[in-house]
Amino acid sequence: MRIIIRILAFVALCISCAWLYFERSFEPALTTVVSLSALISTFFFDKKSEEASGQSQRIGKHATGIQAGGDVSINIGSTDKKDNS
Repeated sequence: MRIIIRILAFVALCISCAWLYFERSFEPALTTVVSLSALISTFFFDKKSEEASGQSQRIGKHATGIQAGGDVSINIGSTDKKDNS
């Protein structure tokens, strides 16, 4: 994904530089500066997120841990008639 963003930023920089060459005005100059800064920022903010992709948990002694990808409901001591049969 990062490579695609870098390629698109480079293409935008090339197009804006050509536009600036043929039409010397404020708008192409601003577009060139923004395109250049977008390309440079892809190299500076390349760090991976600190958050791990997996799950982890800590539980105390003699405890049971349940780990799931979503919400978990646990019914203990249910008074439902289906459970008592």
